[in-house]
Amino acid sequence: MFTRWFRKRFSYKQMLQFGSRKSASILFAATLFVGSFFNLRLLAGPEKTTTTKHPTVHEDNVMVLMRDGVKLATNITRPAAPGKYPAVLLRTPYSKEEEGKEIVDLAEFGYVIVAQDCRGRFSSQGEWVPFFHEAEDGDDAINWVATQPWSDGRVVTTGGSYSAMDQWLAATQHNPHLKGMISMVSPSDFYHGVIYQGGALNQGVLQMWSYFTSGPKLYPPESAPVAWGEVFSHIPVLDGVGLENVKVDFYRDWIAHPTDSSYWRRIRFDDRYGTFNLPVLHFTGWYDMFQAGTIENFRQMHDRAPRSVRDQQILIVGPWGHNSYGRKVGEIDFGQKANPDLIPLFVGWLDHVLNGGDDKFFAKPVRVFTMGENEWNDYDSWPVPSAQPIKFFLSSHGTSNGLQGSGMLSTASPDSQETPDHYVYDPANPVPTRGGGNCCWPKLVPWGPANQVDVEKRQDVLVYTSRELSHDLRITGPIIAKLWVSSSALDTDFTVKLVDVYPDGFAMNLADGILRARYRKSFESPQPLKPNKAYQITVEMGNTSNLFKIGHRIRVEVSSSNFPHFSRNTNTGREPETDSKTELARQTVLHDAKHLSYIVLSELP
Repeated sequence: MFTRWFRKRFSYKQMLQFGSRKSASILFAATLFVGSFFNLRLLAGPEKTTTTKHPTVHEDNVMVLMRDGVKLATNITRPAAPGKYPAVLLRTPYSKEEEGKEIVDLAEFGYVIVAQDCRGRFSSQGEWVPFFHEAEDGDDAINWVATQPWSDGRVVTTGGSYSAMDQWLAATQHNPHLKGMISMVSPSDFYHGVIYQGGALNQGVLQMWSYFTSGPKLYPPESAPVAWGEVFSHIPVLDGVGLENVKVDFYRDWIAHPTDSSYWRRIRFDDRYGTFNLPVLHFTGWYDMFQAGTIENFRQMHDRAPRSVRDQQILIVGPWGHNSYGRKVGEIDFGQKANPDLIPLFVGWLDHVLNGGDDKFFAKPVRVFTMGENEWNDYDSWPVPSAQPIKFFLSSHGTSNGLQGSGMLSTASPDSQETPDHYVYDPANPVPTRGGGNCCWPKLVPWGPANQVDVEKRQDVLVYTSRELSHDLRITGPIIAKLWVSSSALDTDFTVKLVDVYPDGFAMNLADGILRARYRKSFESPQPLKPNKAYQITVEMGNTSNLFKIGHRIRVEVSSSNFPHFSRNTNTGREPETDSKTELARQTVLHDAKHLSYIVLSELP
């Protein structure tokens, strides 16, 4: 509450009178993490300090012309005083009025706030086709903003999720007026991470989101007259969106392009990092479905962007879900330090980028929240340079099925006498989703950390657990699993989950991943399996930062479904999303000396 009061009274620029630009920037942005301040004098100096807010004026539904003649509805909030100001542009398919509320207060700090409905949404003209018009429309919007009489020609874009994707697509046009981006929860690739992950369809979110945006307004799935359980379970997946009369062309187009083909390359931006001469504030949560993409955007910009902006890349990762920034996510309360107030951070960053010169915004560019200790930590880059890979090997007596099985996890590699594990994957009885990096309606498909014990009791879930830790183990970085597997099917899926097991048995999921086996070598050219032949596969699981405390145990789950987060593989060898028949698959995980199966974590001293 105090931070909200504070940011309405003190601007970053006014704080400069109390110290250097660098210290003011860091101090102002620190409100995101401190949460409340007990002594105003620590920040503002003598009590005689005063602040003048900018009175603002507002214009609704200004129609902005695009290059093809379509007009997009745009709201403008700007300082009332005559003059030219930098602008912050938000483009959204979710209503410029509703989304614009989140940033309209920035106008009080001397910025013009421009919120625009995307093409075909709400008051804007044109046809709604997600992703494919945003590069040109975003470029046209930036040009329009920069040439208005109240503009000084500088534009920074902002927004999360779809609005973050919109920014990256607009950036591919290299508009000279674009001076930076606040990119919250953004993927790095539309095929990998948005529509598909590991080759499997992000089913639950795509079906709900397609229904949500299927008309000129929004249709919230949680209040819709839709039996979502039946929708998710319906096969073929191609036909399931919501009500029987809801047919969404773009959803069907996505399913019609299951490989990483030229269809997706039309909207790629991850091959252009070296050309983006832009400071970017990258922002995500450990339980965001786009976490891996946001971190990849930062990593690539930090490593490949023009040298003038490499040091102006900032990555912030909290213990949050998708566009959900608070101290509690899923079943865990991470404490007051996880509860942010974003406006101070944004104001500080905007002032720094537009007026701050060559100083660094933070002392170090990476700021992440380490779960377990519930503290923020700063690093020089990502992955953290001092992190060392540590392998935990899967092992058992051939009976790791469920919690009562013999599955073990150890840093010691198994011997040659290991017996492989087996289970049967039945698409008609998939392993249910229990939290994780999901979106966007947690009452329908829960997100975040959740107790995995019920899932781990299933016989089609292989459970490998370490001994109790004798010392704290800090894991911060990317996670991958290397498994030797075989299947009776021509195609099937393999899922992996990393879990922190508390002394009382609570099993908190940290990260998960999936691989559709036909894509084990290439997402462009799928290859069927040879039944019962052993293959080594790699399952990418995103990133995490977690302190496994003394007495905790590390656990890895292996199975073949995580539903409805991901679509079920029908095991027939046909395209799962268009297939109306299913078969059982008999799965094998090998973990002997010749077939080492393990998970790779990043350990910090």
